[in-house]
Amino acid sequence: MSAPPLLSVQGLRKAFGGVQAVQDVSLQLAEGELLALIGPNGAGKSTTFNMVGGQLVPDAGRVLLAGQDITGVPPRRLARLGVGRTFQIAETFASLTVLQNVQAALLAQARATARWWQRADAHQPAEALQLLAQVGLQEQAARPCSELAYGDVKRLELAQALAGQPRLLLMDEPTAGMAPAERVALMQLVRDLARARRMGVLFTEHSMDVVFGQADRVAVLVRGQLLAEGPPREIQADARVQQAYLGGGFGEALGREGAPGSTALAGPHPASSLLNVQDLHAWYGAAHILQGVSLAVAPGEVVALMGRNGAGKSTTLKSIAGLLARTAGRVEFMGASLLGWPAHRIARAGLGYVPEERRIFTDLTVLENLDVGRQPPRRRPDGRPLAPWTPERLLALFPNLAEMPHRPGGRMSGGEQQMLTVARTLMGQPLLVLLDEPSEGVAPLVVQQMARAIAELKQQGLGILLCEQNLPFAAAVADRACVLEQGRIVHEAPMAQLVADEAARRRYLGV
Repeated sequence: MSAPPLLSVQGLRKAFGGVQAVQDVSLQLAEGELLALIGPNGAGKSTTFNMVGGQLVPDAGRVLLAGQDITGVPPRRLARLGVGRTFQIAETFASLTVLQNVQAALLAQARATARWWQRADAHQPAEALQLLAQVGLQEQAARPCSELAYGDVKRLELAQALAGQPRLLLMDEPTAGMAPAERVALMQLVRDLARARRMGVLFTEHSMDVVFGQADRVAVLVRGQLLAEGPPREIQADARVQQAYLGGGFGEALGREGAPGSTALAGPHPASSLLNVQDLHAWYGAAHILQGVSLAVAPGEVVALMGRNGAGKSTTLKSIAGLLARTAGRVEFMGASLLGWPAHRIARAGLGYVPEERRIFTDLTVLENLDVGRQPPRRRPDGRPLAPWTPERLLALFPNLAEMPHRPGGRMSGGEQQMLTVARTLMGQPLLVLLDEPSEGVAPLVVQQMARAIAELKQQGLGILLCEQNLPFAAAVADRACVLEQGRIVHEAPMAQLVADEAARRRYLGV
C-alpha cells in the first residue's frame, strides 16, 4: 500500500454570511513538491489557506497531513506537527532586530519561551544566522526589523517559518514587495529547500514569472471553485484561465496606443509643477535614509519612483505625506511649503496618499469607507473646478467594488482592498496622488484595471507619483522614471527610454 500524500484537501467549503468563499475544493501535495494556488482576487485562495493552516474551521470537508486528520486544529498545534506558514501581510516583531526575530522563532520551536533564567538573545545565534544567510539577510542581522524594506520583511518571515523545520510550508504571497530578480531567487531557494528537506510547499502568488517558472503544479480557483489544475504549461495555455485570471496584458487594458513603451500616455509638462521636491533628507531614528532627493510632478503627469528594495522609495512618499518625524529640505505643493506640516493638513490641501499596507476600515462597508474619505470639491491651480469624485464615479472606475458596495472591508480580498484604498483616497478630491506599490499582491486582471484607472486620473489632470517595482506596469502608465539608490536619485529618464535601455535596467533595477 502506497504512502498517503503529504497534504490532502478533501471537499472544503466555507461561507461568510451569504458569500460562498470556498466550494468543494480538493487538492493533493506530495513531499518535495511546489503547488501554486492562483486565481482572481476574491477567488478564495486566502480562505483555503486559512482552513489548511488552522485559522479557519471549514463548514465541510477535511484536511489530512500525511494521513492524519488536522481539520480545525489550531495553528499552534499545527506548528508542532510540522506545518509552517508565511502571511500575505508579513508577521514580524518590528521592535526586534532581524536576528532576534529568528531567535524568537527558534525559541518557540524549542518551547523555551518561559526560561526566565536565560537571555533570549543568547539562544542559538549561529543557527539564526545560518537561516538568515539562506534567505540573504545575514548582513542585516543587527538591523531593527522596523527599518527593513517590505521585500526584506517577507524574506525574514520565511527564515522564521524555516526555523520550525516544517514538512509542509504554506506561503501566502511570498514574494510580495520584491524586485523581479529577487522574487525568482527567493522561490528558487524555496524550491531547493523543498527538494533537500522533502518539504511540501503550497503557495499563492500573483507574479506569474514565479508561478510558471518555479511551481511543479498549478491549481486555479475562481469564485471559490477549482477551475483547473495541472503542470504550469497546460495552465498557462488554458483559455478558461486566461479569460478568468491572466487577461490580455496592458496593451489590451489601455488600448494599443497605450501599450507599454508607447507615448500615448505622455502628459503635459507645464513650467509650474504641482509638486516640487528639492534636496529632501529623511531619517528613521539615527538612520539617514534619504540623502538629497529632488524631483517634480506636473499636472497630468505620472512619475514612477523606482529602485531596489531599501532604496528609499516608500520613505520618499511618506516624507512628502508628512508621516516621518524627522525630515529636511524643501517640499512644495502648488507653491506652498509642506515641510513640517502634519499629515492631515497635507491631505486637506489636496495631496492624497495610498499606502502599500491597504489601511481600510475592516468593520465598515465599501460605501462607508468611501464616505470616511469625503472632502469638498477643489479647483485646479488655474482656477478651473475639478470634477468631484463621488461613490458613483468611483464604483464605475472600479467595477469590482460595484459588485460589493455593502460588503465589510474585512471580508474583501487583498486586491479589492487595494482598489478600495485608492477609491477612498480619491474621495478626498486630491490634485496629486502618491501611490505606493499599487500593483503589488493583486491579480493580473486587477493590475490592468488599476492601469486603466491611473490613465483616467492622468487624463483629468491629476499628478501621480508612483512607487513601483513592476516594470511592465510602470512602463504602461508612467511618463518619466526617477530611480533611487541608497536614498539618492541616480537616474532620471523618460519611461520609454528606461524600458529600452537594457544596461540601465540591469544596473539600477536588476531586470
